Amino acid sequence: MRLINRPLALILAAALLAASIIAIVEVAAHALHSGPVIAHWTTWHQWASKTRWNALAVTVWSVILIVAGAVVLGPQLKPRRVTRLKLRSDDKATDAAMTRKGLAGALRTAALDVDGISKAAIRVGRRARITATAGARGRASASALRQPVTDAARLRLDDLQLRHPPRLQVRVNPRSR
Repeated sequence: MRLINRPLALILAAALLAASIIAIVEVAAHALHSGPVIAHWTTWHQWASKTRWNALAVTVWSVILIVAGAVVLGPQLKPRRVTRLKLRSDDKATDAAMTRKGLAGALRTAALDVDGISKAAIRVGRRARITATAGARGRASASALRQPVTDAARLRLDDLQLRHPPRLQVRVNPRSR
């Protein structure tokens, strides 16, 4: 969402700046008793003074603006993805955390430290998904390595002392040809 917010903020700031400049020019022109310079606001003023609040045009534009506001506001209400996983600490003044990428690297190292594992791919979200590749080709040898990889990853998670450690999901595939 951050990638979308920045251009939207730039566009909104530019639009507000342009509207402010136009308003300043029009107010100055009106004070000098000259007609509209940039925008013909006098026709808008005449239309607004004749139009009631319950007119169809006012209702339609109100609905359009409410829907546009809800479309812009809706994604902002979704909580951000947590990128830093907090660590436990005995001291309340200490605030330490680990990034998801750092945790993935630590779990990858733990998985590769198990004898018989040649590759490991880690994805950290709510779950830490470890997909390891065994050095052997048989399914039996790959399934026998699942528990040692799980134990090594759990031990590494316990050593890191995360406040809310992710659940582990381990899969060991046999080596492909």
